[in-house]
Amino acid sequence: MTELIEKLGHELSVLPLGREHLSIGESFSPANFTLTNYTLWLIVAFTLLVIFFVVASRRVKLVPSGIANLAEAGVAFVRDSLCAEVMGPEGVKYFPFIGTVFFFVLFNNLLGNIPPALPGTGTVGTTFMWGIVVFVVYNAIGIKKNGVVTYVKSFIPSGTPGWLKPLMFVLEIVSHCLRPLTLGVRLFANMYAGHIMLGVFAIFCAMVIEKFTPVGALVLPLSFLMQVILRAFELFVAVLQAYIFSILTAVYINGALHAAEH
Repeated sequence: MTELIEKLGHELSVLPLGREHLSIGESFSPANFTLTNYTLWLIVAFTLLVIFFVVASRRVKLVPSGIANLAEAGVAFVRDSLCAEVMGPEGVKYFPFIGTVFFFVLFNNLLGNIPPALPGTGTVGTTFMWGIVVFVVYNAIGIKKNGVVTYVKSFIPSGTPGWLKPLMFVLEIVSHCLRPLTLGVRLFANMYAGHIMLGVFAIFCAMVIEKFTPVGALVLPLSFLMQVILRAFELFVAVLQAYIFSILTAVYINGALHAAEH
């Protein structure tokens, strides 16, 4: 067992966490851009998403079936549950943006459950950038709807005592600026942690098969069972995290739209 643990530690120490392990080739452009595995699978997820909706919308029927039925159910869920319910009738016009966020995050998350894919949500750089995009969009919507002065004034809750207003304004600014970070880190941490756990039990299986022992006879079925359980759980987490990221986006947009009421 001691040898097993030592070998597991060695295997974990060389997991592909650094940029040097992510590259699938040397620089392929004059700008010295390196295509990493994460970037590759991000492109794959985008391509699959486009193909999915192109195929689903090719033959529109009154009563959809197959892929079209799945796509319509997903669109209806985002439009009704994430846009209309959170922002009211006015929120439906923001469906294209929120729908894009939801489905793109969802496809990346689901793709991560297919070995050897490394989804874009598995790297904090991608998730943090998505958080920045959401930050820019909802602030732009708030400024366009309310004007710069009214929108900035909304950072100070109504009824705040005069002596407390400067402090509340600073706290609100900090809170808003932290939103891209919290959005990105929440998504990344949940997806990355699940993949690490899958990797740990996969390593256990590989090590036991390589050198079978009486102890390994007990470890192998347990590791395999945990792989099955974690795979199912990761599918649930993939959908849940896409929903959380999207509904928070809707909440931020709703807050920006009604900034004048604060």
